[in-house]
Amino acid sequence: MKKNVEKGDLLKTNPLDGYWVCSLVLGTRDKTSDFDAMCHIAVTNAVFDHDFDVSEIDLTNLKIIHVTNYEDKVVPCINIYASKLKKDIEVIGKLEPSSYYSEPLEFKIGNGSDGGWPQCGPLKKSLGYEAVHQWRSVNDKKAWLNDIASAEKSHKEMLERLKHGQ
Repeated sequence: MKKNVEKGDLLKTNPLDGYWVCSLVLGTRDKTSDFDAMCHIAVTNAVFDHDFDVSEIDLTNLKIIHVTNYEDKVVPCINIYASKLKKDIEVIGKLEPSSYYSEPLEFKIGNGSDGGWPQCGPLKKSLGYEAVHQWRSVNDKKAWLNDIASAEKSHKEMLERLKHGQ
């Protein structure tokens, strides 16, 4: 297993039980005296409800998904991560990233609309969860809405328990 992700790596993650996502490493930066090696990773629309291999990805329709940032602006789902590969993340192929995102990328912290990108720390299994939510909102809407309602109810109950010191 290689140590760090590289530009063009296609990554497979399993961010939520029953769902797998493909993401793309757009660029990397070597370790400096101040920072570990870092990378820009874009989450794509390739979502599967089963473990998949690279041959199942429709490369002609592969796109970087867009999300709404905290300023309510729609931006590409690109984040900065540490480049060290983790055991829950598999490199399944390689693509030319400029075919999917051709704008210059800086390793600057931001919100996707200000010249910088969110800094997410180390790579983790949850990489790509945004794509799962977008996919489920279209392809599994009723169950997705039920899951959201259940999570909201559980959160409210927890807040009440904390409020009353239980």
